[in-house]
Amino acid sequence: MADKRLGGRVALVTGGGNGVGRSCALGLAAQGAAVVVNDLGTDEWAHGTTSEAADGTVAAIRAAGGEAVANYDSVATSEGCGNAVQTGVEAFGKVDIVVGCAGALFEGTLNATNEEYHRFLSLFLSQKFWLARAVVPGMVERGYGRIITTTSHGATGELGQPVFAGTMGAVIGLTRGIAHEYAGTGVTANCLSPGAATRLHATTHDLFQELHEQGVVDDDFWESYNKTPPPEYVAPIVAWLCSDAAADVTGQVFHAVGGMLGAWNKLGMERIIYSGDHAEYPPWTMEGLDAAVPSALLPDP
Repeated sequence: MADKRLGGRVALVTGGGNGVGRSCALGLAAQGAAVVVNDLGTDEWAHGTTSEAADGTVAAIRAAGGEAVANYDSVATSEGCGNAVQTGVEAFGKVDIVVGCAGALFEGTLNATNEEYHRFLSLFLSQKFWLARAVVPGMVERGYGRIITTTSHGATGELGQPVFAGTMGAVIGLTRGIAHEYAGTGVTANCLSPGAATRLHATTHDLFQELHEQGVVDDDFWESYNKTPPPEYVAPIVAWLCSDAAADVTGQVFHAVGGMLGAWNKLGMERIIYSGDHAEYPPWTMEGLDAAVPSALLPDP
């Protein structure tokens, strides 16, 4: 166990029965963490339930000599998130690490019904809030904690899907807020934007093909999408972020796909223009904005 960086730590991975979640659960266990594998066992469209997904990951961890227990609650509810955390407390005495991977396919356009919209928010955004609320106080008390939330390139808005874009952007804001509020306590919070050939990835193939044909996504994106590597490539950065080596890494967004690892830029002021000299700044006129905004404030096309 001496060479395992997460010995003595307890991790909760939501959506741990398949895809990126399963890969993360296995990766954390390989580094010595005891793992709570949460998975409701639905299909890609959030239909049905089964214990087989979570149980399969637990069995794989145990077969490799690790410790793991299953949890089958829906993390699209506050109660389910609380139950998932409690499973870790009852089995291992605490929860040190939370990796929020659980997701499903919902309507992400403006055609979404109220029910679809709220289901999207509950699973992809509220899940992370409810989990953090349940675990962060104990993490602060122990002086160690790792929150890792999944987001997406869709947060840029470049893929359309405004409900999806807004939710993924909100995950980044939530995570960075946690990072700054708990800086110096031993608790870190970072986002992961994974690119992996999972069952959700396969299901969205037709959607992205249509977006490519419409010119919404460019040729480079479409080509890389069709060459997306398996989720095993994503696990190392997650395990590293949970290690002591990443004790000062917080509030970041990492994009991991295959052997490529990137860090996103932060929101901030890029350009500033003034309406007058430094002695006085009168209100802008419409004519002044006609000239100044395109030429001096907006980036080059």
